[in-house]
Amino acid sequence: ATSATWVHEIEKPLDDDDNDDEHHHHHDEHHHHHHHDGEGEAEEYGIGTFVYFRRRPFNFDKFDRYVNMNWPANVIRTKGVLYFSHNRDMSILFEQAGVQKKITEAGLWYATAPEEELRQLMQYEPGLARDWDDVYGDRMIKLVFIGQHLDRDAIASALDACLEKE
Repeated sequence: ATSATWVHEIEKPLDDDDNDDEHHHHHDEHHHHHHHDGEGEAEEYGIGTFVYFRRRPFNFDKFDRYVNMNWPANVIRTKGVLYFSHNRDMSILFEQAGVQKKITEAGLWYATAPEEELRQLMQYEPGLARDWDDVYGDRMIKLVFIGQHLDRDAIASALDACLEKE
């Protein structure tokens, strides 16, 4: 059940109507109208998903401390992309499953490409232009959480406290 929701969330484009960071929490209300097979039992056990989306980078030390010291025990799985203020050009894949957590360099953001190359990329990759931000380009933090009885607000505030002050 979680994997269906998972794939649905991670593949979902950013909503065009609410690019404002503050409103980018996808709450479970969205899922009640179109059940995937098996999602009913997920809700029965309080399993839910939550997408954390921001444009500003994380401060590495703050994020590291949160992940290692204060990570909520009811988060089952997390996956997504992020970046850090000390190396804004590198995108990072973050994965967590149970107590295991892993970060992997995932290549340079498209925003680092020369302008001409970028124009060509945008023609072939409509999603890139759609998710583009004037300040950050394609740089973003987008983490999908799956867990039991997730306190979305608490997680979002804790992660917000790890963002670099701009």
